[in-house]
Amino acid sequence: MHLTPPTPTDDAVISAIDPAEADGAASRLAFLEFSDLYLEPNGAAWYKTAPDDNVRNTLEGPYLEDVQYLREQLLKHVGSVDFLMDIQGVRLRVQCISTVDGDVYVCRRAAKTPMPVERLGYPAELIKSLLSDAFTGGGLILFTGATGSGKSTSLASILAARLKLFGGVAWTAENPVETLLHGTHGSGVCYQTEVPRDEDFGMAIQRMLRGAPNIIVIGEIRSAKAAAQAVLAGTSGHLVLSTLHANDIQSALHRLKSMLVHEGLDGAFLGDAMGAVLHQSMSYARAPDRNRRVVTVSPLIVAGSRNATAIRAHMRGGEFHQLSSEIERQKRVLLIPGQAGGML
Repeated sequence: MHLTPPTPTDDAVISAIDPAEADGAASRLAFLEFSDLYLEPNGAAWYKTAPDDNVRNTLEGPYLEDVQYLREQLLKHVGSVDFLMDIQGVRLRVQCISTVDGDVYVCRRAAKTPMPVERLGYPAELIKSLLSDAFTGGGLILFTGATGSGKSTSLASILAARLKLFGGVAWTAENPVETLLHGTHGSGVCYQTEVPRDEDFGMAIQRMLRGAPNIIVIGEIRSAKAAAQAVLAGTSGHLVLSTLHANDIQSALHRLKSMLVHEGLDGAFLGDAMGAVLHQSMSYARAPDRNRRVVTVSPLIVAGSRNATAIRAHMRGGEFHQLSSEIERQKRVLLIPGQAGGML
């Protein structure tokens, strides 16, 4: 199919640069409406318009010139399988995956700056709860979901908003750094660091604790050591924000508990550490001028909840199935307009 540049969108995942900042061929990829770009070993390229898109959109004509330039830049990252790069006004998170035909590069479009919280797609009452002072005493806020569900986008948005609202110092440990958060946010400041290997996260968190943080961000909990350090930091007065791949809230808690036990910690620590667990999925609805971001979220807010004592007791006992009714109650309170009224 022959492609013409689509209308740019203001979505944080499918974003575009100002035409005034672009020049000639270098602008084409910036204005192409994609979430994931696939570069095949044989030189072919195609893209998805959204993570849940099942259509293979083939790139042809002048777009292949841009793709060839991108491919040349990617080849400079020999030995890297997961990295971030900026090219032609676009920030990409790149995965290099070996296949029987050669290496396939999957380039996911990443946000350059945090999305304003009001554009996250979260209901107003849920945002209000996540930005409340109930979390100033510490705890772990965990954003869960599948790949491409917007977990990192939500985390970055909430972090930036809390720094603006409460100030303080945030340190991040990421692999790779995705959204640019380094610098001041109101009276708060964020220091971003990149951890080269997953097994180094535990040590990186220990080093960050020496930097007098109010908030610690772990880009993604992938190892048992990172899970253990995140939970321990959450019980020691630090607010910890992180993401975890999981199908729902209960499976996220099961996975986290297993990681703690693997590190020789009591799984009951979860009951003391957890401040909130959110599970989200994301799709895109086609609108006349852009792809509209649609987020479906299930919340389990612990800090500030009227049922916090019971929630923590279930977590300490590993009775995660007992949390289903509380999750449904919080959905009604936080997600349905007119059902709130201070009854979280």
